[in-house]
Amino acid sequence: MANATMNKNSESTQVKNNRMHDYREHLKIITNGLMEMAQAAGREKIKANQLLKECYNLMDVELDTFDGWKSRGGRIRKGQHAYLFWGKPITTEAGYRFCPVNFLYAREQVAID
Repeated sequence: MANATMNKNSESTQVKNNRMHDYREHLKIITNGLMEMAQAAGREKIKANQLLKECYNLMDVELDTFDGWKSRGGRIRKGQHAYLFWGKPITTEAGYRFCPVNFLYAREQVAID
């Protein structure tokens, strides 16, 4: 019985890891395309998350994570989906450096109680 639970947890973790990998790959494709367009337009110094905000049309919109909105007494409205942004770079103990994916919600997607 314990083995079945362990296998189920292991499969669940693998599914989550695969999903995160897919999100990262999707965000890489979007970001690379946006960076190429920005360079062609002479905007070489613009940052990836700024380009994503422009792409999502969220320039003057308050954004936060699920936990951030929850801590302020908010809840994400049913059916709303997070916007993908890059997080702050992380360096692992093994010296591997990467940027995690952040899932942010706009103020319009949140009901504040």
